[in-house]
Amino acid sequence: MTALWLGIAVLTLMAVSIVFWPLLKNYRESKQHPVDVDRTQQNIEIFKERLSELEKECALGTLSDEAFTELKLELERNLLIDAETNQRKDPVLKMGSSQLVTIMLLALLVPASSFGLYAYLGRAVDLETSLSMNAWNDSLNNPDLTLEEAIAQLEAELTRRPENAEGWYLLATTRMNLNQFDLAAAAFAQSALHLPETSPELAGVLGQQAQALFFAKGGQMDDEVLALTDQSLQRNPTEITSLGLLGIAAFEAENYAGAIEYWQAALSNAEGNAAESLRNGIERARMQLQNATPDAADQAIEGAFVRVYIDLDESILTEITGDQTVFVFARPAGQRMPITAVRMQVNQLPAEVRLDENSTLMPNMSLADFEEVDLVARISVTGNAEEGPGDFKGSLSSVKVSNDEVIRLIISERID
Repeated sequence: MTALWLGIAVLTLMAVSIVFWPLLKNYRESKQHPVDVDRTQQNIEIFKERLSELEKECALGTLSDEAFTELKLELERNLLIDAETNQRKDPVLKMGSSQLVTIMLLALLVPASSFGLYAYLGRAVDLETSLSMNAWNDSLNNPDLTLEEAIAQLEAELTRRPENAEGWYLLATTRMNLNQFDLAAAAFAQSALHLPETSPELAGVLGQQAQALFFAKGGQMDDEVLALTDQSLQRNPTEITSLGLLGIAAFEAENYAGAIEYWQAALSNAEGNAAESLRNGIERARMQLQNATPDAADQAIEGAFVRVYIDLDESILTEITGDQTVFVFARPAGQRMPITAVRMQVNQLPAEVRLDENSTLMPNMSLADFEEVDLVARISVTGNAEEGPGDFKGSLSSVKVSNDEVIRLIISERID
């Protein structure tokens, strides 16, 4: 940060010098070459003196009336010519001491105000946070430092700047990798505490805090862990860590149908290795469910459902790409929280989608609890579950549940 402020100071000094130097130079020249009498006024005085002389000569008889009139006209003509010439010339800037002082005060006031505005409106804190995090990442890769020494440096930085949510998150993930789950949970809690309530990362941090506590307590899903998963899912119903954690707890409690529901919900927002792990977990739960009761696996996928055919309006085809994410979900009429959802990609459309118990997001709520729901299909340009500017969507209201009819839903509306 010292380098930043030093750089700003140097640039400000250069800018002030560029503006102020010509004015100072002009002031010095005006002191060396003062102009005591205005040139036009001087010409008028000369005109009056010469006219007075002509009048005296005319009175003494040494100058005829005709000659006097002619010479007077000549004097007047010369005076007018001189006046016009002076008006056409560039004005001379004359600067007094009081004016110089005013300019100096303004030259100092402008950078001072700029510093104040930057301190109030700028992002110096964010820059300092980024620089400190980069320095800590460099220390992790420094072969001369042990991991414990690097962690000690980060903790010292967090003692100095406890509001650094990113720093707490880095410390928490490092503690998780070291299997220090209680310390990781405490660091995740600090990260969540210093994140804005509207931050899209908050749901994920709460989910990871719940996971750290779950492991720290030996795999016990107590009220504290459940409260954190609830907070996480209220902010993002498809938050993978919370849903995965609830699925693990259900599986270990031999509630295989419940585990399938949680992991199916998490799968709607998962990619890569995470998605593959969830699919493997779902398959294991199905096998356990099949072994326990032969008909239970089939029963788990039966129940309330909605069938919807998703297609794209031609007007948006040039504004979307095949790898963008599509969220298809059902929610109670007039509410924002979805109860079931499926995730896919644009290049899979058009397609028929079935929303049922397998894609339920909320453990205590399903399609079976409603006679009608609202359907929404949304293309997310960022891949986030939350709706954002630039997304495209289509929606239908009051769709009957468990109706064999396939509902057609067209994505056509741009979200601004």
